[in-house]
Amino acid sequence: MKVPRLKRESLRDAVIRLIEEALLNDELHPGDRIVEADLAQRAGISRGPVREAIRQLVGEGILVSYPSRGTFVTQWTPRAVEEAYTLRAVLERLAIQEAIARLTFDEIAQLQATVDEMNHRARQNDIRALIRLDIRFHEELYALSRHSLLQEVLAQLRRRLYCLMATDRGYALHRDEIAQDHQRIVDALKTGDVTVAGEAIMAHILAVGAEVVEQVRGWSEK
Repeated sequence: MKVPRLKRESLRDAVIRLIEEALLNDELHPGDRIVEADLAQRAGISRGPVREAIRQLVGEGILVSYPSRGTFVTQWTPRAVEEAYTLRAVLERLAIQEAIARLTFDEIAQLQATVDEMNHRARQNDIRALIRLDIRFHEELYALSRHSLLQEVLAQLRRRLYCLMATDRGYALHRDEIAQDHQRIVDALKTGDVTVAGEAIMAHILAVGAEVVEQVRGWSEK
């Protein structure tokens, strides 16, 4: 992966962002090895911040470390993917419940603007931009919940899914439907109906999860 040289400030966080970007850009894949010394050399920093970043990402389940073997991007099983997406569906329904009573017109308008941009990028077949807009939409929704611990747990869970998002063929195959799914969520938020909004976001996430499960199952059968 391409690694720019880093400045001294917030080096651990910068290394974490580099690895996350590599996962999202499909430069790092499940099972790929992370070599601490190589990453430090390419970034032009000492190994200390790299070691700290790797330790944090191992703790979050994004990376896995084996004694005497090294550190690798976590590999997924179909069951692990299913668990991640079913948990995410429940947590995002909770985020909807926390957010909907306090949503302002401007906040809903911001979500709508993100969906409008998703439609635009889908028409352009810009899959990388579509993935990032998907992430932006859900992160905006987490923030609107105003539930600090829920935001933290959801952000960590989505970071674990980055490598799957980068390789998910559904973005290319169903790019128009992805924007429509998010439009249904926004439309439900506009009504103020927490049940409909919760059902809309759960249906979206569970459908995506089911498709990713089948893709991962196909990897394991090769």
